[in-house]
Amino acid sequence: MQTERPTATATGFQPIPNGDPGAPGAEVHREMIYQTGQGTCCNQDRRNQPQANAIGAAALIFLSGGLHIAWSIGFDSLLAELEVSSHLRISWFVAAIVGALLGGFFSQRLTYKQLMQLCAMLTVIGGVVMGVRSFNAKAMFVARYLNGFANGLAFAPTLAMAGELSVYYRRGTTASAGEQWPTALGIFVQIVCSASWDTESEFTVEQFQGVLSAILGVIAICMAWLLTIESPVDMLHRGDEQAAIDALSRLHRPRAVTAETYDQLDNHRTYLAHNQPMRGLRGWTEALPALLHLCLLRGLYAMSSSMLVAYTLSYTSTVVYPGNSGPFVLFGLLRLVGSCASAFALDTLGRKIPLLLGLVMAGGLAAGVASRFVVSELLRVKDMRMALWLLLLYQLFAGIAFGPSSAYLSEAFPRSVKRQCIALAYALEMIIQLGICRVDLSRNIDGIDNIAGFFFSLAALLLAEFLCSVWCMPETKMTTLRQAQIKFRNFVVSQQA
Repeated sequence: MQTERPTATATGFQPIPNGDPGAPGAEVHREMIYQTGQGTCCNQDRRNQPQANAIGAAALIFLSGGLHIAWSIGFDSLLAELEVSSHLRISWFVAAIVGALLGGFFSQRLTYKQLMQLCAMLTVIGGVVMGVRSFNAKAMFVARYLNGFANGLAFAPTLAMAGELSVYYRRGTTASAGEQWPTALGIFVQIVCSASWDTESEFTVEQFQGVLSAILGVIAICMAWLLTIESPVDMLHRGDEQAAIDALSRLHRPRAVTAETYDQLDNHRTYLAHNQPMRGLRGWTEALPALLHLCLLRGLYAMSSSMLVAYTLSYTSTVVYPGNSGPFVLFGLLRLVGSCASAFALDTLGRKIPLLLGLVMAGGLAAGVASRFVVSELLRVKDMRMALWLLLLYQLFAGIAFGPSSAYLSEAFPRSVKRQCIALAYALEMIIQLGICRVDLSRNIDGIDNIAGFFFSLAALLLAEFLCSVWCMPETKMTTLRQAQIKFRNFVVSQQA
């Protein structure tokens, strides 16, 4: 007579009897593999909500970073345009690079909760310094360095934690939503404020940015204190299995030790065993192909929302719709919509479909934008109108294309070098932003030559990345961290063969 398998309830699995893995019936639970098709999507989201909450503090820090990124690339006040030095404009990127390298190579000296509390406190201090003074250059330097450092410091540990805290069938959405959504939302908020702010107001848009950053930092401190959960993989690595089981149970709602808990524990145990030999030089050798590819992807992500893109938007919208803030708002909104749509699709359609669709469409649209500026005579309004609408559509598909990059960063590298690799990719992204901000747009009449050359180069790189991704990027939907890592390695081996 066969033993009847326990069934999944509306909120997940029935708990293991008495919470004891040795209790009667526990073996049956342990053999049961969780099927994501059981239960409704809403039930799954509610059950796994603590996993997203655990990185919620970092998401708020990234949201404040989105405000500063948008300000740095040109979505600022008229006063800032007249008085801001190049050093002040790039200061956030410089601090983010330093923070990322420290976060990638030394962050494991602190627990994730302590790290998030530190980053949130830096965000609060920077926001207060920026909010209390009306456009004071020294105060803005301090505020932007603190916020950039906090964002860089939080980036690598957060994406690494997103991969280890999430169940395998939600990892893509959790990683992308934790990084891409808040950054895109911060950029959107800053664009709306800069486009619609009353220039006669004594309370400047920079002060509003500081106050909002301080509020986000305070909420982040509370979320870090109450909702952050340490990685069960780290606990297993230290040999504390009971703490790992407790952490896994806290990552689901309602909190309980279930068959899925032990299934995840086994997955983490095999993941650690798989990564045990990959230390030092071997770890870097395994990581290098994926690192190079993801560095290119994150570099294109930086170019897609850089100063030259913001300049092109300002130039075309001023010619076509003078005095109208609508194109600016739509620009930020379409980027946010693209990022949200991509994140939702990562665990259903997979990573490659949004990536490839976004890259090929964004590449074609970037070429279209560039073509509108390659004329010998005076640029016509209809050319600028076409360039503007192509640029807006480009932002939508760029948001779709780069959403999977967060998921790939969270799962591509051997564990011993994961944070370091994520930090290097992020540092390269910031270096590209910094370099583009140093471009002197006054060297060519109206900057037209810069726009055409930039978008032609961007289109070529996007289409080259599309072709490279077809052959070199694996589909890691519905895989454990170990399986995803093996897929990246097998893609490299198959290409070499």
